Amino acid sequence: MHYTTCMMLHRRIVLTGLLAAPALIRSANSAPVAPQLPRPALQPRWQRFAVAAPPAYGRPTISIVIDDLGVIHPGTPRAVALPGPLTLSWFPFAHNLPEQVGAATERGHETLLHMPMQAFGNSIAWTGPDPLRIDLPPDENLRRLVAAIDAVPDTVGLNNHMGSVATRDVALMDLVAQEVRRRDMLLLDSLTIGHSVAYRCAAQAGVPATSRDVFLDNTADTALILGQLQHTENIARRIGHVVAIGHPRPHTLDALEAWLPGLGAKGFALWPLSATVAWRNEMVMPGVTAV
Repeated sequence: MHYTTCMMLHRRIVLTGLLAAPALIRSANSAPVAPQLPRPALQPRWQRFAVAAPPAYGRPTISIVIDDLGVIHPGTPRAVALPGPLTLSWFPFAHNLPEQVGAATERGHETLLHMPMQAFGNSIAWTGPDPLRIDLPPDENLRRLVAAIDAVPDTVGLNNHMGSVATRDVALMDLVAQEVRRRDMLLLDSLTIGHSVAYRCAAQAGVPATSRDVFLDNTADTALILGQLQHTENIARRIGHVVAIGHPRPHTLDALEAWLPGLGAKGFALWPLSATVAWRNEMVMPGVTAV
């Protein structure tokens, strides 16, 4: 019964218990419009560490998430040097995370935890150390999750690294959702497999959540990645907002370095993930406005 309920949740679910404030107002072109509200004395973590979203002024919005940060050099500093606000997702086993994340924050980027999860390849070489696994006791998975959250400073939330096995398991995704909710964080389902239940279980638990729309760099070819960025633009124009995920690889960074500076001139607003999550979950987010 739990699985059925979880699977039937709509992508645009209204999150129980999180909508005490007035809902976002939608304009005719689906661009997000939110009232400006005074900042509450005590904010949830995902809003406290959120990067301010520039006004959209009725434009469609694009959120770019860069995964696998902290261990790929020189990819990480190149990603940090990109114009923002981007949302950068950091491995919990990377070295010198306070210094690396701090440098990214100074550049105006938002921070996610890139949480390793069991994949079909079933190899630590794929996931990194201490992934969440369906064959581990819940206490051990919770220990790994808590340690990973604590390792990366100033995160608004997490998304899954790999996880083609883990994100299909309702019990494990419920465990993740409950801890993410306890920490007042958001969740991005990377959708590394089509039958993932990570988003649905997070939404059911009352977690501000969404799923990615585009993978930018399944192929290491700059021209193809630029094509995926064009696809990202098309989705944003059609529905008003989009979330795309890429990685700090040379071809991806070449494409982003060429594409990002011209985004505003083409009529788009670059938003951190937290703003898009707020819009998609019909939640008021201080500072998020399209007017």
